[in-house]
Amino acid sequence: MLRTFSSLAAAAAVALLLPATASAQDWASSVYSEGGVELRIDERIFTLFAAFNDMGLDDAPVTRQDPIPKREFDPVRRQVRDAILMSPDLRAKFEAFFDKNPLPVRTYAAYTLALGDAPTFTAPAKLPVGTESLKGFEALLAEFYGKARIKEIFAKLTAPQREVLKRFSPAVDKPVAEARAVMKTKETDASPQVVVVVNLLDGRGSAHGIQVGDEIFLVVGPAAAGTGPVDSLPIARAFARAELEAIAKGKGSALKGGKELLREVQGNYAVGSASVEDYVAENLARVVAIKAAVPSEEMSKAMEDEMRNGFLLVRELNRGMAIYAKATKPLDAFIADFLREIDVGKLPRL
Repeated sequence: MLRTFSSLAAAAAVALLLPATASAQDWASSVYSEGGVELRIDERIFTLFAAFNDMGLDDAPVTRQDPIPKREFDPVRRQVRDAILMSPDLRAKFEAFFDKNPLPVRTYAAYTLALGDAPTFTAPAKLPVGTESLKGFEALLAEFYGKARIKEIFAKLTAPQREVLKRFSPAVDKPVAEARAVMKTKETDASPQVVVVVNLLDGRGSAHGIQVGDEIFLVVGPAAAGTGPVDSLPIARAFARAELEAIAKGKGSALKGGKELLREVQGNYAVGSASVEDYVAENLARVVAIKAAVPSEEMSKAMEDEMRNGFLLVRELNRGMAIYAKATKPLDAFIADFLREIDVGKLPRL
């Protein structure tokens, strides 16, 4: 990995110049894979999802239904949920902001990753495309950070989170490389730096791929409990989603009936897509990830599972990617042409 190896060397050199406290903090909050990909716990994402959890986010495997559902939260997430109780006034501010800006979690994560560090969360002059309406959210994060004592909670939980980074480290390089191979995108010195942010405050299998500046953040949820290997599928999906952002941009109009399809899907599923091009990118990212990280004998079931979750384009896009594997067109041109061939009315509904 050209970019990752050079960045790793640069990071090591810079660390020697930092004050001891800064170096210790960096050491505690990140590790590197064998291929040079940084894995990080991010205090900004930690703050965002701590607020989400206190506001009601409870995505997690259900291990008991009656008399009330029991969810399997990561131990770090459980401690955060037990420690935080937002004031009614601050909760009302968050609710009002969410009512005004009912955007997917991924959009809020993108905005948060563009902010400066805690405790101020300073917004940059130029915000990520699609997040502009969230201007001012940094003030809510800063208020929550202070009142909920996130600094102390994050510091207390740094060590167990670092142990999780070590567990994830061997599982990062291969799915990223395989996803690149499926999309036929080569890594160069100009490629964005890949950073894996392990977010233990989200649901298992969650994956958000977001490019901010010259970094691609793969924000992935916790792995299954135990010491077994980490599932590489969310990592591949997050990477593909970030890479496909630009490729899918402006392609929504190529899918005839796309707006009607998205309205149908939004009415029945939680797909986290605010536009047709977002929905196309989410579907295509799932196809790429399955091809990159799932054994061939299990791919068909994996595709059906995604369709049951509302990603109704995966079967057709899987057919398209099989054609693309032998094509000479670049992916952006190929996808634009292939979307025009899809008959939305004939898509299977599971």
